[in-house]
Amino acid sequence: MKLGIWCPAPQTIRPDPETRPAFDALTRHGGGVDQSYLYAADILRRAEEIGFDISLIAQRYMGPDLDSWIFAAGLASLTTRIELMAAVHPGIADPRVVAKMGASLDRISGGRFCINIVNGLRQKEFDAYGHWLDQTGPRYRRMDEFITVMKGLWTQDDFDFHGDYYKVSEGTLPTKSVRFPHPPLYAASRVDEGMDIVARECSAWFINYEKDHLLHEQSLARIEREMKIMAEKVRSYGRPALTYGVNAIVIIADTDDEAQELAREHLHAVRTDPTIHVGASGIGANLIGSPKTVARRMMQYQSMGIDLFMLFFHPMRDGLEQFAQKVMPDLQIR
Repeated sequence: MKLGIWCPAPQTIRPDPETRPAFDALTRHGGGVDQSYLYAADILRRAEEIGFDISLIAQRYMGPDLDSWIFAAGLASLTTRIELMAAVHPGIADPRVVAKMGASLDRISGGRFCINIVNGLRQKEFDAYGHWLDQTGPRYRRMDEFITVMKGLWTQDDFDFHGDYYKVSEGTLPTKSVRFPHPPLYAASRVDEGMDIVARECSAWFINYEKDHLLHEQSLARIEREMKIMAEKVRSYGRPALTYGVNAIVIIADTDDEAQELAREHLHAVRTDPTIHVGASGIGANLIGSPKTVARRMMQYQSMGIDLFMLFFHPMRDGLEQFAQKVMPDLQIR
């Protein structure tokens, strides 16, 4: 079992009394070294000590959040062991530049860098910073070409490619990543075209589940069904098995009923406060309950083949400590 933690940022976690001032400061001039960056570094260093393996740094163009790749570069110098996963959007970022930045970040971090490929559902971001494609098919063809160009530059000394969205002639990238043949690629997709690309090109896939945490049994059935589909796709390409991951908020209380009440309060807060942009993300995984219940559900997911848990908490720092003290002793972590 690998433990991951979402890097805390305004549109990734629900703000708490400790994070709110740092997040608000992002929208004002002055203040010296950014406090949200220092807070994130502190959380990730603590996560390293506890035994977390990886952190996902979301890319949010329309909010005050720090740029994912600049954030990752800064965090690389303030952490020692945890992997850093920066998100990238085909259609906004250029794969030729991303290949160069990815190799550079992998070297700076000592081989601790990986990439989350996000096809993107926020049209306003693409309208402002890139190019939005209305139809699903073209969006995923562009994603496919994006990955092809990155991998080609990482692995070939004289790379040529002429696609519908990207063209490269005599491409070369002398900067080589620490990891061979290139930094790992992670992705999530709900549609067949995207799942097919993940099966063919990526190292890990974040699974889908029902948004309502009260539909837990339906979620388990969906996860089992879609993992079988993905496994068959992977086998058809003759590739080794993927890592399967789940994104989740962890809500712990002394009893399951108390945790469910906290979950209801969380949902109410994110649905009624316009300053909270994270929404109800992650609650459908249903890591909600007493410490024993949360540990049991994580072990159940692991028994289904899910080996990576990308987690966040509310409040972030207290939740991380609570998870370490009350849940991790019951997990089988290698």
